[in-house]
Amino acid sequence: MDLSIAIAREAGEKAPIVMRGDYFDSIRACAEIGYPAVELHIRDPREFDIAAGKKCCRDNNIGISTIGTGTGYGIDGLGLGSMDSAVRDGAVQRISDHVDLASEFDAKVIIGLMRGLLTDNSSKKQYELDLKKSLERCLEYAEAKNTPIVMEAINRYECDTYNSIAECSELIKDLGSDYLKIHIDTYHMNIEEPDIRESILEGGSMIGHCHLADSNRWYPGAGHYDFSETVDALRQIGYKGALAMECCYFPDQNTAAKEAYKTMKKVLEA
Repeated sequence: MDLSIAIAREAGEKAPIVMRGDYFDSIRACAEIGYPAVELHIRDPREFDIAAGKKCCRDNNIGISTIGTGTGYGIDGLGLGSMDSAVRDGAVQRISDHVDLASEFDAKVIIGLMRGLLTDNSSKKQYELDLKKSLERCLEYAEAKNTPIVMEAINRYECDTYNSIAECSELIKDLGSDYLKIHIDTYHMNIEEPDIRESILEGGSMIGHCHLADSNRWYPGAGHYDFSETVDALRQIGYKGALAMECCYFPDQNTAAKEAYKTMKKVLEA
């Protein structure tokens, strides 16, 4: 398991993005702290300079673990489960664009809020039908690009679908693609999972990515979440993916990034 950290060019005050500003400045700053990877959150991946990005990563001995896609829903209103076929088409195309970018960096693509909400459709049944059809299209493209997609289990207060590891597991089983995995998040698990260790063990090999934030969504070490238990469970299932800091940037981004790294290095080395 390697550590990673969320970066974005810009993000809302309460958004769980640690490093904000120029992508390449953030990559260099994260590399100086010691992070072996970053998680790139980007609205339109076609705007990212791939050649410059590869050079920056190479020069700083750092990689890109994952591509965050949430602003496609938050800003542009694109949802894979929308009742509007044009919106669904736009969401599939945007995820495909993210897959193109991720494939250049051997990264994974996150589907969080880009799945949309139940309220974006006429009924739960129709939402699930439309979502699965959209995901099948995304997965067909992802398979051709050899790029995994991870579906995030998000707590009920932020998303009204697929809140738990078990619910995401059922969706993955239904779709039957090796290119779709579960994306867990300690902040969301702390709300949704009755037994975090057991839920991770039950998710097993279907778990493909992990976000880290403490109980208060500050950096790991600023709250009371038991990260050792989660890391031990991930080791038990043979998880080899990234542990990405996706937390608030309080009290400031540099402090959050450094303290998160310090806390999780101790956990991993224990």
